[in-house]
Amino acid sequence: MNSEDTNYLEYDDWRWHTEGRFPKDRLPEQGYVHIGMYVAWLADHEMLDSGWVAKSGVKRALAAMSERNDTPCALRDMTAGRLTGEMMTADGIAFSSAYYAPQYGYAQDWQHAFGRRADRYEVPDDWATYDLIAPVIAYRYDSWVASGKPELMHMPGFLGRLLMLWRSRDKAQPEQ
Repeated sequence: MNSEDTNYLEYDDWRWHTEGRFPKDRLPEQGYVHIGMYVAWLADHEMLDSGWVAKSGVKRALAAMSERNDTPCALRDMTAGRLTGEMMTADGIAFSSAYYAPQYGYAQDWQHAFGRRADRYEVPDDWATYDLIAPVIAYRYDSWVASGKPELMHMPGFLGRLLMLWRSRDKAQPEQ
């Protein structure tokens, strides 16, 4: 796939979440929260394409987000609630292609982090939510890089996750 083709990749769209079985008591904006958190992470890790930032007019909103003067989902209306390849750097596209697959990496991590609130689209658009999911995405990114940036990430099952958490806990504790 060449760089021209990656511009047309569409990873997510909030309208996909607000149709069908979307809870009638939720604002449609709730269908974007998981996308917005991911976009905010991409922005924090300089994986939004500078050309796209310039032409889309999101520079001020990104500055407000980086200072936490706006919510992590501040770009929703400026992106039509979408996450696409044209928004990202080559590294952002490669990582997202490996991790953001529906019902796979990011979706599973979102579900594990927020449980029933994720299913009900009750996760708030705030920095506390971002602070919970951002380290998970960062961990996945670091694992992806360490694995040689594969096209699709290995996502361990429940026992694999427990083992990863156990190992990361052991690494975090100082030697005695």
